[in-house]
Amino acid sequence: MRIIHWMMMILILVTSVSASSSDFEALLELKKGIHTDPSGKLLTSWNAHALSSDKCPQRWYGVSCTSSGDVTSIDLNGLGLLGDFSFPAIIGLRKLQNLSISDNQFSGTLSKIASLKSLKHLDVSNNLFRGSLPSGIDNLDKLKHLDLRGNSFSGEAMSLFSQLHSVEYVDVSRNSLSGSLDLGLAKSSFVSSVRYLNVSGNSLVGELFAGGGDGVIPFFDSLEVFDASSNRFSGSLPFFSFVVSLKILRLQDNQFSASLPQGLLQESSTVLAELDLSLNQLEGPVGSITSSTLKKLNLSSNRLSGALPLKVGHCAIIDLSHNNISGDLSRIQSWGDYVETIRLSSNSLTGTLLPSQTSQFLRLTSLEAADNSLQGVLPFILGTYPELKEIDLSHNLLSGSIPGNLLVSEKLTDLKLSNNNLSGSLPLQDASGAGNLSLTNVDLSHNSLSGVLPEELTSFRNLVSLDLSYNNFEGNIPDGLPESLKVFIVSANNLSGNLPESLLRRFPDSAFRPGNELLIGTPKDITLGSKHKYHMKSSVKAALIIGLVVGAALLVLVCVWFRFVLKRQQDEEKMDLTEEKSSLQKNEPSPSPEKISVPSSSVTSTSTANAKLLVSSPRVSENPSSQVSSSIHNSPDTHPRSRQTCAKLDGNLYIFDASLTLTAEELSRAPAEAMGRSCHGTLYRAVLDSDTVLAVKWLREGTAKGKTEFAREIKKLGNIKHPNLVSLQAYYWGPKEHEKLIISRYIDAPCLAFYLQEAGLLNLPPLLLENRLKITLDIATCLSYLHNEEAIPHGNLKSTNVLLKPPELTALLTDYSLHRLITPEATSEQVLDAAALGYCPPEFASSSKPYPSLKSDVYAFGVILLELLTGKVSGDSDDPGVVEWVVMLAGQNRAAECFDPSIVKTHASGSGVLIDVLQIALSCISQAPERPDMKSVCQELFRIVLIGTN
Repeated sequence: MRIIHWMMMILILVTSVSASSSDFEALLELKKGIHTDPSGKLLTSWNAHALSSDKCPQRWYGVSCTSSGDVTSIDLNGLGLLGDFSFPAIIGLRKLQNLSISDNQFSGTLSKIASLKSLKHLDVSNNLFRGSLPSGIDNLDKLKHLDLRGNSFSGEAMSLFSQLHSVEYVDVSRNSLSGSLDLGLAKSSFVSSVRYLNVSGNSLVGELFAGGGDGVIPFFDSLEVFDASSNRFSGSLPFFSFVVSLKILRLQDNQFSASLPQGLLQESSTVLAELDLSLNQLEGPVGSITSSTLKKLNLSSNRLSGALPLKVGHCAIIDLSHNNISGDLSRIQSWGDYVETIRLSSNSLTGTLLPSQTSQFLRLTSLEAADNSLQGVLPFILGTYPELKEIDLSHNLLSGSIPGNLLVSEKLTDLKLSNNNLSGSLPLQDASGAGNLSLTNVDLSHNSLSGVLPEELTSFRNLVSLDLSYNNFEGNIPDGLPESLKVFIVSANNLSGNLPESLLRRFPDSAFRPGNELLIGTPKDITLGSKHKYHMKSSVKAALIIGLVVGAALLVLVCVWFRFVLKRQQDEEKMDLTEEKSSLQKNEPSPSPEKISVPSSSVTSTSTANAKLLVSSPRVSENPSSQVSSSIHNSPDTHPRSRQTCAKLDGNLYIFDASLTLTAEELSRAPAEAMGRSCHGTLYRAVLDSDTVLAVKWLREGTAKGKTEFAREIKKLGNIKHPNLVSLQAYYWGPKEHEKLIISRYIDAPCLAFYLQEAGLLNLPPLLLENRLKITLDIATCLSYLHNEEAIPHGNLKSTNVLLKPPELTALLTDYSLHRLITPEATSEQVLDAAALGYCPPEFASSSKPYPSLKSDVYAFGVILLELLTGKVSGDSDDPGVVEWVVMLAGQNRAAECFDPSIVKTHASGSGVLIDVLQIALSCISQAPERPDMKSVCQELFRIVLIGTN
């Protein structure tokens, strides 16, 4: 017995040592796939020398193990690691319970994940994983936490949910999942155990919770958070009476219609605390809200109508903006003291703001009721609410004076009262303690305010933005305005006297003009001269003269360089055309549709392998009389469906869009028509066997970055989706330098430049004012999304990269962020081309290596605004520079002369809207520090568009 006992002990010890040895070897194998470690924590600590005596890698960064050496946890969150995470390498980690590798740049698939049967916590969020959802996950019966968000997983969502057991937390948001969400087909153990379920940001369709095969909606015992926002769900909303524990429900940005389920707002319904149904198509009245648990309600951007609800329960945040709600605003008097944020902008509300005797709203921090038809005066009580920070009542019919206590309210940070009928002076007599106030942004423009600008303005030390334009202010501008001030606009007033030198250095001429004819010392007075001379010291004059001479010399050099580059490109194109004609004369006896032939290869594709691919090195013969380039004939057989017998190639076809069914073989035999050429390469229109039409951009040889960096960047770009963006669908990387293709859907629509230049010749309908305003907002919202949600610039914004899709002329941006895919040399060439056309900001001229930025996007957007306003295209050889021409007219108080006569003639009442848009355009093309961000531009344009279309 003693011998048997010792044998058992030895066997256990050997097994333990063997297990721990295999565990650390598995991690070393996993380490081989990691190419980049910015912090160095993993690559420096994961080595055999850092093992304990029992072979336990407990001193390896992010690794935990048992006393016997078995690895139980791998936590590598947020290290910025780049490489291929090989799940097959770690299938031997039998005791692994936690695998957390979020916020890195790992690629690959989740193959073999089902072998990790001890796994309880799996988090691979915010990486570059792709392919189908993991199969065999039903073997992970201990799994409680599953986070796959922010990757490129595709396939039917139900293929995953039908496998899950007793998981409590599931997040598959921001992927490319498709299909419906029939959770009645899911396992009953999953339905009863899940507490958090997030499927937002996918392509799910159909009705929500349509039920299983028998039509029965599952009964969720534990679900507390459900987020299905930003999908394509439709139909009516369920009452959710089958979800008894639900606290947070987010269904915004879908296509739900019909009426709002009143049960969601009633006291007896659920324990719901947050409800977001914004950006849908819900109709009908809101009705009274009696729930005592609901704290946050967002019903904005729907089609709701009727009057405001009389009761809102215990809601703290109420957003009913951008609907069709009408009636008297005074109904909010009964909303109680629980309310903190009220958003009612862009409705049809009438009546007065608030009666003076109303003393509630003691917790109110934000009041937004812009773009309505409110009348009456601003009540004194507004300035007494102790927590009020933001007020937006712009674009109404308010009259009377501004209460004396409003601008000096202790916690007020933002005050927007523009576009009303306010009169009287600026009440700052009680602003002795203004230095301690929080006021940051003030917009009182487009009113009838008068009097002098009070000296007390200099005491507001936290003020960042002050817009007093389009009023009747007179007298001097106070000297000593706070250094914190970044935006200062007093144009279209009657100001006079000397402009303080500190303001002259900080703000452009558009801050003071048009108007203010008696104001001395504006930038216009210095650059163009006026009857009021601005005297400078001799040293300043000398420095200015030297600066002008140097600047002129630099400008001449830049122009010579542009001409040299353009001349070289023209010479290359002439050579290409000569070679092409020679080739055509030798090989092609008769014209036919273009066929791009492909030497074949063994191709790796997401959908199939061993296919032929379109990888020729094409040249384009430009036909000046046509928008479509002439055909190219590189194939011995020019029939559109001809096939070739090919040898093998090596290449990879990657598909981002699950809706695209494409093989390399099908692409290789697709007839293609050259649509145009740029510094990047050539754009083709390719027609597949299924009659699907694609836009295929062939990148010029030597343009693309290295394979690893190119793949990392284009996968990020391929995941970007927006209604006003032509998203990338796939790309092909071939073994030869010229075999680089970027694939997107083909949009059969003219670009903005054609509309402005060739509308008559192309028989296009004229661009009305409402069309131009919509195009403006489409572009702005897309840029705002790229800048604020994706944190990347477009980088190549111009009117030829804005398509107008009929019938509503929806603006679609193309060629976005290509600078992230091409070499620095190719990016410089792209910048040169844009500069020659007038889309590059002035700061690029003084930079040795100009690179696209958010600020340069804003400048290019300003140029496009000017194109829409003037009807002229920047860079058109028949017209002078649009920017310089408009700035000159605006500086001479002749801005109205720059507007396109066709819209002035047909929209005589729209001059105010045109001036408003022009002000935004001028701010966008100002010096970089003064340029607004796209979020602010978008918000301001939205208000203007609402006015212009009403």
